[in-house]
Order: sequence, then C-alpha cells, then structure tokens
Amino acid sequence: MTAFGMPDSMFLVFVATLLAGSVGAIHYVVVHVLLGRPVNEGTKDGTIEGTDPLQDGVTDGGSTDGGR
Repeated sequence: MTAFGMPDSMFLVFVATLLAGSVGAIHYVVVHVLLGRPVNEGTKDGTIEGTDPLQDGVTDGGSTDGGR
C-alpha cells in the first residue's frame, strides 16, 4: 500500500521530517521571538570566550590550510 504515491517507509520519513521541522519552528517562535531570548552568539567563530582551542583539544576538523 502507498500513501500519496510513496512507499510506506518513505512516507514515514516524510512525516518524521515534517514533525521535526515543526518542533524546531515552534521552539524558535516561542523561545526566541515570544520570550526574546537571543541565540547564543558566543560560538559563532567556533570558540567560546575565555577558552584556548589548543588546550581544549578543539580543532578545525583536521584541516591544515589554516581553516580557509
């Protein structure tokens, strides 16, 4: 049996994707729009203020070109 012309397993993935997206959208609206809590901008560049990436073992994914 198919739903909307898709096999059952593909339809389930489709529904799960819609649900996950809806939960994310609801979270954004409630927390960031209605409550006014900002998105954490401290991790924009991959580091958190006051930490040393070399000491913490944080790397750029093994890139040797300086992260470019």
